[in-house]
Amino acid sequence: MPQLNLRIPADLLDRIDAAKPNYLDRKGFICLLLNEQLDKPSTLGVTEPGTPSNSSSYKEELKPIKPKPRARKADGFSAKAISADLVPDDLLDCQQLLPEFWAVKKGTRSEGVWKRVCGKLRAWTLDQRREALERAIASGWGDVFEPPSLKGANGGYVDSITRDRIERDKFLAMFSSSEAA
Repeated sequence: MPQLNLRIPADLLDRIDAAKPNYLDRKGFICLLLNEQLDKPSTLGVTEPGTPSNSSSYKEELKPIKPKPRARKADGFSAKAISADLVPDDLLDCQQLLPEFWAVKKGTRSEGVWKRVCGKLRAWTLDQRREALERAIASGWGDVFEPPSLKGANGGYVDSITRDRIERDKFLAMFSSSEAA
């Protein structure tokens, strides 16, 4: 890289130091200023008519450069494709279904969401886990939902009102009508 030695007047150097952000050294900041100036349509070093060439008249004040916000560290669970090794030991029965669900799920993928989904699955039986994951994968849901536990006579699922009536009737059947009198 070619080098160039410049002499900068003390008053200009003071202005540069005042405008320079803390994360840059003086040399880097001056290079950045030169690059920005060269990208503008005007020509660097051209003076206005009527001004002596040895004077340093600047129309713009140097403005401090704001640092760009840092990108957050990538979460290992934010990718669609996750390793089966991330499946907790107590959920090894779902080792194939969980990564498949994670790949097709909608919404946010993060470690917090992963822990919440695993917590839900831990509360269910093995068959409920598998059914919930399979339904979520087939539907492309963003979460897993507990599958209905009661099935109707025709093999289909029972809606919540019918399920509540069945449970109420079972409860009332425990008390015979002859005992009530």
